[in-house]
Amino acid sequence: MSILLIFSQPWVANLLLYPLEFWKFEINEIKTKPEVIFVPACYYHSGGKVPEITRWHECSLQRMLLAYQLHLELQVPIHFTGGNFLNDESIFFADKAKSFMTSLGVDGIDIVAIPKGYNTRSEVIALNATLAGKTIVAVSSATHRYRLSSLLSDFKIQHQVLSVDFHSSGELTPYITIPSYAALNNTGKAIYEYMAIAKYFVYDSRIAV
Repeated sequence: MSILLIFSQPWVANLLLYPLEFWKFEINEIKTKPEVIFVPACYYHSGGKVPEITRWHECSLQRMLLAYQLHLELQVPIHFTGGNFLNDESIFFADKAKSFMTSLGVDGIDIVAIPKGYNTRSEVIALNATLAGKTIVAVSSATHRYRLSSLLSDFKIQHQVLSVDFHSSGELTPYITIPSYAALNNTGKAIYEYMAIAKYFVYDSRIAV
């Protein structure tokens, strides 16, 4: 019970999230014009009878909207990855993401849907097969930056990662407040990502590229 009380403190959640979300963090500015905008999959709710926009998870929407803004600014193609890892296995994430972008007015010729990959490593492998040495700007959740950047580097893909979907403010001043479900949820996100990074070092980084 005491552990739950500790982990439900926003300050504790911020402490856990800070190294993930603010690792080499810079304001989202393009250093060098890329040749491709890369958006890895997040989530899409494939079940139920709900409006299409409701099916998209917050992290998916934020990634796609920043990619849309970058496309308008840079006029370079967007590459989406993500296979049939959803509840409805007939639906491929990358195809749904492409449909969403075309609904915003992006020309389909400027969108490459790569309907492969079920985790970060398999998505990077799928992306790499289409790049032919092109430089990219990747758009992903802030907690995902370190692991995604590490895998892109493993495959010698020249990249910059821009972040969305922050769960912490970057402020580390200690304070105590009433327990928060949102803080507990954010603590869970941080622990999940630390476990994923541990798996990367134990397993993924040892696999020959």
